Amino acid sequence: MGTTRREMLYQIAASVTAAGAGALPAAGQRRQEPPPGHADHGAPSPVRRGPRKVFTEHEFRTLQNLSEWIIPSDERSKGGIEAGTAEFIDVMAAGDRELQFAFTGGIAWLDQQMESRHGKPFIACSQAQQKEMLDQIAYREPEMGPGVKFFALMRAWTVDAFYSSKVGIEDLGYVGNTALPEFNGCPEKVVKALLEKSPV
Repeated sequence: MGTTRREMLYQIAASVTAAGAGALPAAGQRRQEPPPGHADHGAPSPVRRGPRKVFTEHEFRTLQNLSEWIIPSDERSKGGIEAGTAEFIDVMAAGDRELQFAFTGGIAWLDQQMESRHGKPFIACSQAQQKEMLDQIAYREPEMGPGVKFFALMRAWTVDAFYSSKVGIEDLGYVGNTALPEFNGCPEKVVKALLEKSPV
């Protein structure tokens, strides 16, 4: 039987906190729904407007910083901060103790690493210093095991949050369900290409 999502989160949480995480904040008592307008944010802000559910201000700013590294804004689209990815993670972690544990532990591990190298937490370091660390955990250097697991978790949740937000949907160019005067099916050349790729 494969590992369940909950078991996976617990393993990540255990590995990052064993490597230097701090105390776990109190978890929410009931499952939280995604914030209804989590994509409706203005310009990037280092501090969330309104109360956070789980994370400290420092942890929240770290999530914002990481989300912008993962999905930066550019001339075509807004990035992770504008999409409200940190807010989304904050709400979802409030109803899932293992998820909360994995994020707080991962941030603590990341800060500990940066403190030992540069004497400052991750968000206080220069972009070059941040990139150096993220390159190591993004490209899975063996000695960075707990960080590798944390960054994989952070990347997955950031992408999920981004592409379920208004900003992410606009980035994809999705216009929703629209009425068509007629539907002619899938183009013949697409069907042919798919059949040629199929192994069966």
